[in-house]
Amino acid sequence: MQRRIITVASGTLACASLAVLSSCFSNSNDPAAPTTYTVSGVAASGSPLVGAVVVLTDSKGATVQSASTDASGHYSLTTRGTAPFVLTTSFNDVDGTPALLSAVLVPTSSAATASVTANLNPLTSLVTQRVLGLVPSAAPTATQIATAAVTKASITAAIQSVTTALQPAYTALNVPAASVADPIGSAYQASATDPVDNLFTLARFNVHAGQVAVGTGSARVVVSIPATGATSTPVSTVAAASLAALGAGPTTTAIQNVIVVIGENQTFDAVFGAYQAPASQAVKNLLSQGIINADGTPGPNFALAVQNQGVAQSTYTINPTRGAAYATLPQPELIGVLNSQLQAQGGVPDPRVPATLPDGPFQNTTYAAYALSANNPLGNLTGDPVHRFFQMWQQTGGNNAKLDMFTWVATTTGQGGDTSGVTPANPSQGGELMGFANMSTGDAPYFKSLATQYAISDNYHQSIMGGTGANFFAMATADVAYFNTAGAVATPPANQIENPDPMASTANFYSQDGYSGGSYVNCSDAAQPGVGSILSFLGSAGVKPNCDAGKYYLVNNYGLGYDMNGNAQPIGANNYTLPPQTVPTIAEALAAKGVSWKWYTGGREAADVTADAAAFGVPVAVAQGAQYNTIGDPLVASSKVMGSASLKAGLAGLTTLYSDIAAGTLPAVSFVVPKNLDSGHPGYSVPAKYELFLQGLIAKVQANPTLWAHTAIIITTDEGGGHFDTGAIQPVDFFGDGPRIPMIVVSPLARTNYIDHTYHDHASVLKFIERNWRVAPLSSRSRDNLPNPTSTSADPYLPSNRTAAIGDLMSMFAL
Repeated sequence: MQRRIITVASGTLACASLAVLSSCFSNSNDPAAPTTYTVSGVAASGSPLVGAVVVLTDSKGATVQSASTDASGHYSLTTRGTAPFVLTTSFNDVDGTPALLSAVLVPTSSAATASVTANLNPLTSLVTQRVLGLVPSAAPTATQIATAAVTKASITAAIQSVTTALQPAYTALNVPAASVADPIGSAYQASATDPVDNLFTLARFNVHAGQVAVGTGSARVVVSIPATGATSTPVSTVAAASLAALGAGPTTTAIQNVIVVIGENQTFDAVFGAYQAPASQAVKNLLSQGIINADGTPGPNFALAVQNQGVAQSTYTINPTRGAAYATLPQPELIGVLNSQLQAQGGVPDPRVPATLPDGPFQNTTYAAYALSANNPLGNLTGDPVHRFFQMWQQTGGNNAKLDMFTWVATTTGQGGDTSGVTPANPSQGGELMGFANMSTGDAPYFKSLATQYAISDNYHQSIMGGTGANFFAMATADVAYFNTAGAVATPPANQIENPDPMASTANFYSQDGYSGGSYVNCSDAAQPGVGSILSFLGSAGVKPNCDAGKYYLVNNYGLGYDMNGNAQPIGANNYTLPPQTVPTIAEALAAKGVSWKWYTGGREAADVTADAAAFGVPVAVAQGAQYNTIGDPLVASSKVMGSASLKAGLAGLTTLYSDIAAGTLPAVSFVVPKNLDSGHPGYSVPAKYELFLQGLIAKVQANPTLWAHTAIIITTDEGGGHFDTGAIQPVDFFGDGPRIPMIVVSPLARTNYIDHTYHDHASVLKFIERNWRVAPLSSRSRDNLPNPTSTSADPYLPSNRTAAIGDLMSMFAL
């Protein structure tokens, strides 16, 4: 008996001592330990999803998140959950709608660890939606997964139904059968060389709608692949042949001509602040936020835009200490307004506007009528707000979260003391920047007409904080110009380096800033004046500044290194001229690809201004000087363009533009800059003049039906001109982004009466051109390398990527 007790005790002790290593008391019916799965793959939709988070949901509703996807869209995560697994990640669908990519799998393994592949792309998403019987708007619940009764067989059946509908498209583009037999688990890359990704580029997959558009023109068909029910009949032979022709052609869409028109100095709210969205759509502007009423008077949420005064600063900061609000808005001034002799006025009050306006946005067309008249060909001009780099950073705080510093910064700094007529005693700025046109009462009728017929964006931004020169340069390069000597990085004259630290005994008047002085900044050095505050903000947001060591970047307006004929201009302390640049341009990239292009600038040709000279009674040379936008012709800054006869030949005027349109010889890519007096720039132009210019240009294109059928006219401004705007800003790097500006796509291929919320800036125009003509990004540091944004329905405006992201305009088209 005792021996038996000792035996049992010994066994019990042995079992207890081994319990940490094994389940000593378990029986043969206990389940095996769950397998640890490493799940990895690529998330993409014609381009990689970068900075996205993939969420795995297991059958019990437990979730695991991946780290951010890398530059290739690759992710990886580990789970010990119970299959089946559903993976989801946010993306912007083909129409810009925030949606989810998804994948579903039922791995089986008896091993302790196993690795499985799960790609997430439009094809896997259509499959997953059919497996689940729903279009997920979030990670699915355990109930939704259980209800779907997911099995390997149900996944195979869903793949087969999708394949049946799309097989002719697969065949047309030579997509290997193995790639689509298991799109979730097969090898896949987000690259133009991958046949499946090429399919996503050429066919238009609308995941949340369960539709795929194949082909172009009359051959285009839309195949329905819903989450439940039968799919459409397979892609037709005609549509498949059209898709194959598109794949073999020069463009990835039916768009064969792009005309980019760039006016000047208007924010989105300044023009579209009272625009009313179509039914079932939304717009973010002054009216929709209740800041104004439809009649232009202060609305119930006017306080959102009330302007505060700042407290006197000792060093530059983008987040000034706030003081009290203004009792009334400072009276608008006439800074920059041309008189009848075409001479600009200084900073004096605008007698048309009362000094007792409420402290916030006001309808400026109440005092300066919007419409043009025969006896006032220039229009009812208004003052020109300050629009410079450090001022705009300080006005917006980098993200435009507070909206309250626009006026105080403008009225305390002006255009800087290095600008003639601007002094600490009179910075020559008032409340003119808070003015807006009122579409609800009839202002901007042509812009409104275009918006209702075609597509607009309420989330398109100027690329660079500040003014014209840097933003036109960004439109041509997706980059920033810098000081150099014969192409080598150099330090500019000391008087040309920005110092936004306030002068002694002033509230905020910058020490060295202005059009005849401080305009360069070395943002790689945090000790440089003004730089530290911006770098600190970017660091807290996890944003890389993109500042090369030792470079002094030009962030405000200077003349260009050549004149329009290619003659080098002097560089020196008293020459406010940018040295010739070697920054890669869109002109060089298109030429290298064999894609035709021209940059048409109003006033470049004498014939452009002959009528103007007669109207104003001045010589043609004088009219040309007044009308030609020198810094709006940014390729003149490039030594490679101006040093190449073939590239230089792409620089032309409006006379040539109109001739090319009429003759049907317009190049594939055109940039068009109006004459100064037609640009919409405050002081010497008005938005109504820009409307008139656009109306004439669009009519000329439409008069050539063959050209119009495959043309996209992209309309914007260079920058917001310092006007107030309520849109949130994404910090992309040290240089911007800046406030929202108008963006309209006019084309028979544009969406109709549509408002796009995808985050865009000037690099988006280049990304669109590059994607359509299969052109690589311009350089390793240019913004056209940035990924496309993902967003959520909770916030469709700011990208949810864990990295800076810029759209490519494709969501504004119904291709």
